[in-house]
Amino acid sequence: MPENYFFTDSDQEIIREELLDQEAKKLAKSFAEREFQPIRREALSQTQLRRFFNDLRNLEKRVDQSSFEKVKPLIKMVKSKVAYSREKIPSKFEDFMNKCISEIQSEKEFRAFMLHFEAVVGFSKEYLKKN
Repeated sequence: MPENYFFTDSDQEIIREELLDQEAKKLAKSFAEREFQPIRREALSQTQLRRFFNDLRNLEKRVDQSSFEKVKPLIKMVKSKVAYSREKIPSKFEDFMNKCISEIQSEKEFRAFMLHFEAVVGFSKEYLKKN
């Protein structure tokens, strides 16, 4: 894993291209796979993916209206929503969300994550079923 998951530079100005292309497509495809071990987990649906994305998009709007530091605890709380949905989502999606949200320490990282997540949503239409 790179030193910073989202950026290629220490100033957090250059987002890693792969996040918006190859990695996003690979993630979207992996979310469509059903899992059976250790518990049975269904493939992620477009509806589930959009629900998480829309929740985070709403938090992004709140950052625009106030400040990142005020909204940061709510961003971190998304991990609890992921945990609550554990049996209904694939572990790869759970891992993706937990890893990315844990990496977010600045507004720039949050914005880069949102672009990454948006790319995943864009690629998901090809792989995920509607629900």
